[in-house]
Amino acid sequence: MTMNKIKQQKALLITKRALQVLISSIIIVLAFPNTSGFKYEFSQGSTWKHESLISSIDFPIKKTEKELKEDQKQIETNRSLYYTKDNTIEEKVYEQIITADKYTEKEKENIKQQLSKIYKIGILQKHEYSHTHPVIITEENHATEYEQDELLNLLQAQNQLSQYIKNKEHLNLLQANILYNQQLTDNALEEQIHNISHNKGLVIEGETIINKGEKITPEKYQVLQSYKQAYEGQDIGKSSEITTLLGRFLLVTITLLALMLFINHNRADIINNDRKVLLILFVVLFISCVMAFIINIEPKYIYAVPVCIVPIIIKTFFDTKTSLYVYLVSIIIIGFAVPNSFEYVFYQLIAGIITIVSIESSHKRSSFLFTSLLLFLTYSVIYIANNLMQNIDITTIEINKILMFALNSIMILFAIPFIHLLEKIFGLLSDYSIIEYTNTNSKILRELSVKAPGTFQHCIQVANIAEDLILEIGGNAMLIRAGALHHDIGKLGYPMFFIENQNTGFNPHNELSYDESAQAIISHVTNGIKLAHKHNLPEPIIDFIRTHHGTSKTKYFYNRYVAENPDKPIDHTLFTYNGPRPFSRETAVVMMVDAVEAASRSLKNHSESEISKLVDNIINSQIADEQFSNSDITFKDIDKIKQLLKQKLQSIYHVRIEYEIKKTE
Repeated sequence: MTMNKIKQQKALLITKRALQVLISSIIIVLAFPNTSGFKYEFSQGSTWKHESLISSIDFPIKKTEKELKEDQKQIETNRSLYYTKDNTIEEKVYEQIITADKYTEKEKENIKQQLSKIYKIGILQKHEYSHTHPVIITEENHATEYEQDELLNLLQAQNQLSQYIKNKEHLNLLQANILYNQQLTDNALEEQIHNISHNKGLVIEGETIINKGEKITPEKYQVLQSYKQAYEGQDIGKSSEITTLLGRFLLVTITLLALMLFINHNRADIINNDRKVLLILFVVLFISCVMAFIINIEPKYIYAVPVCIVPIIIKTFFDTKTSLYVYLVSIIIIGFAVPNSFEYVFYQLIAGIITIVSIESSHKRSSFLFTSLLLFLTYSVIYIANNLMQNIDITTIEINKILMFALNSIMILFAIPFIHLLEKIFGLLSDYSIIEYTNTNSKILRELSVKAPGTFQHCIQVANIAEDLILEIGGNAMLIRAGALHHDIGKLGYPMFFIENQNTGFNPHNELSYDESAQAIISHVTNGIKLAHKHNLPEPIIDFIRTHHGTSKTKYFYNRYVAENPDKPIDHTLFTYNGPRPFSRETAVVMMVDAVEAASRSLKNHSESEISKLVDNIINSQIADEQFSNSDITFKDIDKIKQLLKQKLQSIYHVRIEYEIKKTE
């Protein structure tokens, strides 16, 4: 490939990634509400470290929850009691008294007059509340307020009537005509509580709220909180709407570009893969849009959104470092829009780190339960610590916020089905699926063990060694194991063409020309790809089949052909694998281990020096042949692989140190 072609491809890739970032930025900016943001962070008890703050708007000073509860308690303590006057009681009581005993007409008239005086004042029905509560009497759609002392109780009414009654026991016939109305009392109390003012003062535009270096007292803290709430809730005017959107767009774009630069620097295999980049951008977009939806509905529910699902997903598909950086970018973008952004980012940063550390093996589903519980405890402890730092009474902890933390933690468990959905959408392989392909009891590997037992043992040996090597230099150990186990399944077509399966003394290559033998050997790659598709193996595993020989030659048959036909022109394609070359750390490691492990079986002398020479020759030859030019593996990694390979082979073949035996005379 010419330099111009390489430059054109690189320019096309950069253009594509830039366009994807721009589109993602536009979607994120449009998703979040276009309201003004408060740029200052503050906490009660600290000092105001910013410039003196002057109000740019008129705003009310909000009461604290404690003050609102005190107002409610005061209303409940001093509430009025509602009564209804029953004008039929007087006549009923009169009839009962005069029929209970014999009275003259004059006595009856005196009783009637006295009852009229008593009921005109009113007999108040006995009630549990103190006599200090005001009494409101409703009569024919009119309501009049009385003090309880202005009305008679039953005992006072009996005393006033006692001199007109012959039998004192008949005084018990008196009844209250001012009857307590529970429903009216409750309705009035509810209305009074509903009408409690949530404000306790007003700050005028241009008024100084707090000076630089001034201590943030509880009173100042409440004023600042009120200003922040009013300021962030403002709708941006048309004149500044475009500039605000532009500012947010630039910030989000810069953040996403920084993420792309990091991925390009640390994981070039990701930046070169459209599906992987789209997955990362989709996850950032998804969590940002969910958060934007919640902010538009009710900002106080933002802590119920399971943002920590982001590092879980990314770690499942990629690695810990990438998951952390994608998560950081996600919470920074969200932090541009949420209230009290510093506090929010702090919560999510600590929770995210705990999440990443706690899920050591993301393919183990049981680890999610532990992570969910740990996440809930982390959020709760941070919340309580934050309240203590701000001198907020621990008894005023909001249960609703604790419930949001619990809901957040529970929804983390939905990461598993979401990961499977993303696998289907983007055609990528997660650890959950990879683990299924490391099972040697699968149909294709069982068939390999029966029909090509030598190849099967070779694959297991390569898988064991490659897994250990990738853990040392960094990479996906689960993927490399699955790929190594399947890399030679193409030998199932003609197992006897490969020396590890020849146990009868018959070698079919004796009946073929060198170029035919070479083609038979080379065909195991294409046959392996066809077989993999037939068994629905995923593309990341098929990549190991494609690349484990790269574009190298079948050197044995090539060298024999050249030796016997020195003057004949050579068609190199007949002896060369079709490739491609390895394009990841994992596929590069499998290529090295495959070649070295196979060659080590032919050594007659497995001494330390012979093994060392074999490893160096094979890997140096692959480097000279530029087999690793497309993979993100470094010379430092290769040197480390060489040393580890030598140690592994020495252990396998039980190489021991030769001790000198001292001769005795």
